Amino acid sequence: MNSGRATTTIALFGHFGYRQGDQALTHFSYDKVKALLIYLLMQEAPASRAALAEMLWPDQGVKSGRTNLRHALHCLRHSLGDLAESSLTVTRQTISFDLPSSVHWDLREVDGLLREPPTIDVLERLLDYYRGDLLSELHLGQCVAFQQWLVRTRGEWRQRLTEYAERVLEACSALPEGLLRTLIHRIPDFGPFHERLVRQLAEHGQFAAAREQFNAFLQHLALSGQQPEPGFLQLARFWSEGPEPGQVHLDWPNGIGADTSQGRREAPGYSAEDIDYRQVTVMAIALRPADAGNDLGRALACLKAQDQLFRWLETQCRHLGGFWQAAVGSGVGLACFGTHGPTHQLAELVALFEHCRQGLTHELDNLWQGEEAPPRFTLTAGLDSGRVIWLPERHSIDPFGDVTQVALAMMVAAKSSELVISLNASQHLPPAFDLQSRLTPA
Repeated sequence: MNSGRATTTIALFGHFGYRQGDQALTHFSYDKVKALLIYLLMQEAPASRAALAEMLWPDQGVKSGRTNLRHALHCLRHSLGDLAESSLTVTRQTISFDLPSSVHWDLREVDGLLREPPTIDVLERLLDYYRGDLLSELHLGQCVAFQQWLVRTRGEWRQRLTEYAERVLEACSALPEGLLRTLIHRIPDFGPFHERLVRQLAEHGQFAAAREQFNAFLQHLALSGQQPEPGFLQLARFWSEGPEPGQVHLDWPNGIGADTSQGRREAPGYSAEDIDYRQVTVMAIALRPADAGNDLGRALACLKAQDQLFRWLETQCRHLGGFWQAAVGSGVGLACFGTHGPTHQLAELVALFEHCRQGLTHELDNLWQGEEAPPRFTLTAGLDSGRVIWLPERHSIDPFGDVTQVALAMMVAAKSSELVISLNASQHLPPAFDLQSRLTPA
């Protein structure tokens, strides 16, 4: 394994990086030059020139493809200078790129570390190299064969790191919180890493932090159109079986979901790397008793019933793979879903509202603890769908309120037991359908 004193370094995990001494190469003249370098670096045998031309210029024909390949080789030599001269071997039929052992290459380092016994120290060193998926910034949608190879290769390296990290988790009863958070940041979709962090935080009495991490992962799943595993949802027992030390919610616009125990956290400045865009559907739900009366005992019974009814609504939402965001007071909750099109899951949310509206009275009768007859609770909702800004590092979605505030405004304008839907003129709501088999019985 090479030392960190190598004068030439190549990094492929996360974003491409090349440095030779004090000179850094930040970009190539065009992406296919980078794609050519990456593909050649990762081949054990020389690659066919004809196959490379077909892979990177699939619609250009044989002659044009070979011409484009020669131009890309020229650009590669110009960009890498001496390294290209010593590493590239070009014949009439094949091309190969044999990287000298003196070059510090992150894939070579990671491959060596993955072969070592599973320890926390090695995992920390691995995460120093593995800054994200292989060439996460590179996408050649028109080059189907190359893109398929790149996606498959990314998955293979991610799987190797995931399996190694799982072995570390099995071997160690506790991991440093910072290491777990870094692991989650590098591989955000793997549930067991989130589960371990939530469990560790809760077992150490950090219930507010545990719930925040719990909610953050549920939001991530909802925005990706995925559903949480039942075992992960069961972690909520740490703070739901009794009074909560602090009620932490995610950062929604205009104070909705603010941290009610510690106030809003100070955050550093924004950067382009923080911002992502997602298509979401949000249903704002208001639930309140028509008349709580002036009696203290009845008011307390209404508050308790309202809280339990919102837990019931949250359960129904999560059975559909949604993320539930409770508001601060005002009897309002937000059901958020990631979408794969402008109207995806609108029908499910319409059916969810109808299911909850019909089952509300029966659910209230089961949980009501007041001495008098239960009050009539009204259920109102507003539904909106659109493309919003998502800030993954801050667990914040729709900071401008483009979708959430519209849904809330429509909810306020709606009458009792009604659902109001906001759609663009080009959108059409698909027909609603029965969700009884997917939702828990009322």
